[in-house]
Amino acid sequence: MLGLFMMFAYSCADPDAKPILTFDDAIKGSYPRVTSEAGSAVISPLDVAGSSYQYTVEFVDEAKGANVTELKFQWNYSGDDISAPSDFTTINRLYGVGDFSVNADGFASIEIPAFTGDQLEAEAGITITSANLGETFTVTSTIIKDGMTFGSDNSSSTVTGAAFAGQFDVIYVINCPSDVHVGAVDIVADYSIGWARDAATSATSLTAEIVDNGDGSFDFVDWSFGAYDTYYGCCTPAGNFSFKDVCNDVTFATEGTDSYGDSWEFETFLSADGLTMTMWAHNYTYAVGEDGIGQEAAKVTVTFPTAQTWNCTNCVATLAEVGPE
Repeated sequence: MLGLFMMFAYSCADPDAKPILTFDDAIKGSYPRVTSEAGSAVISPLDVAGSSYQYTVEFVDEAKGANVTELKFQWNYSGDDISAPSDFTTINRLYGVGDFSVNADGFASIEIPAFTGDQLEAEAGITITSANLGETFTVTSTIIKDGMTFGSDNSSSTVTGAAFAGQFDVIYVINCPSDVHVGAVDIVADYSIGWARDAATSATSLTAEIVDNGDGSFDFVDWSFGAYDTYYGCCTPAGNFSFKDVCNDVTFATEGTDSYGDSWEFETFLSADGLTMTMWAHNYTYAVGEDGIGQEAAKVTVTFPTAQTWNCTNCVATLAEVGPE
């Protein structure tokens, strides 16, 4: 009993010996919560200076950021394989109490000036072109509060997740936004070259769909353009038929192999106004007739809902060149 009493008396007398850590005694960090943003963290080689991302943060902690004294930014460029972030030098990215204001909700806040592609380009000492596609700038921020540093390294995923909208780091990707239309398009499919070569007419108005595979790759959902469903009552042919957009230069497949092992040939023409595209698709492995054309062949005119602004790098020069000679 005497021993227990002495332990109790000692723990009450020495604050450092308390067995339970209370909220008042705990170290309290701070994090930047995004309250507004403009632009996107994508740097386009087609418009480096116009690629811009700006955002506003408020400092979230028990004192609503009143004790935050510094917000600092550093950067890392993947193309240079920099193992440690570098301080910003070309542009001032160190903010202090004099740069903060109190917003309507009572939090210390700052509207961070926009990060632009040409600023990041200058920091890395490079010229951004399509050769840099996929490379990244990682911009990290840290908060100094009560002499302690807080950043993504000592913050939980809960803080930096969607629920709390905390944002210490931003990854800027070098990529070109694509102007290729994604979604439904109207088509007129002419099957008289192949499937319906003996029919009086075979021009059919249908709807097709273009899908974005990611990484600048696009596909038609059905590369038979309705013919398999019309003549076989099933199926959509799969294969390596996709087309690729690299900074508005679009390249279409001219040769391909379907999922049945058959070889296909494609020819494409884009109208000068960008509203229509004409394609010829020809399976030259299956059921080739005396004219040298396979049964599975079609000439298709695609009508886009809006004019396309991309450049077709390997389209034929004239509409007359689309299809068999």
